[in-house]
Amino acid sequence: MSVGECQTADWFKIGQQDGNVGQADNIGKRVDSCREQNVAIASNSVNAYRTGYMQGLRNYCQPHRILDDAIAGRDHVNVCPLEVQNGLRPFAQAGMRVYSANQRIKQINDQQSRLSTELQQPQTTEKRAWEIKRQQRQLLRDLDDAVVELQQARIMLGTL
Repeated sequence: MSVGECQTADWFKIGQQDGNVGQADNIGKRVDSCREQNVAIASNSVNAYRTGYMQGLRNYCQPHRILDDAIAGRDHVNVCPLEVQNGLRPFAQAGMRVYSANQRIKQINDQQSRLSTELQQPQTTEKRAWEIKRQQRQLLRDLDDAVVELQQARIMLGTL
């Protein structure tokens, strides 16, 4: 944080923003940053941050937010208060399962594309072409497995 930000910060609002997006409590880092700028942060500012942070977490720690973040590859359920984590964990797990399946499908498609490009190159030997085709057949089987995993993950979402 800059000197000006440290001096004029609305600590409640900063805490609320951090909580709203599922970030960890960053007050320690922020206070250290201000200290490096030779700006002392009052204890009531720290309390304001923490109050805002808890309010932000109440907004963030909702099943739909946890699920959306997990589908995007972010599992932040551990920032939520302990008393709600167990209820939110199935949403995080289901979302991460969808994310992982989508990532695997993307990876397989990328590999297929690279192999297809290599296969079309004039310098590709017959032996290498045979190996590429073998790899492509294996990737198709892997893709089938990944699609099944994605379907199962989506079914799991429907049961939540």
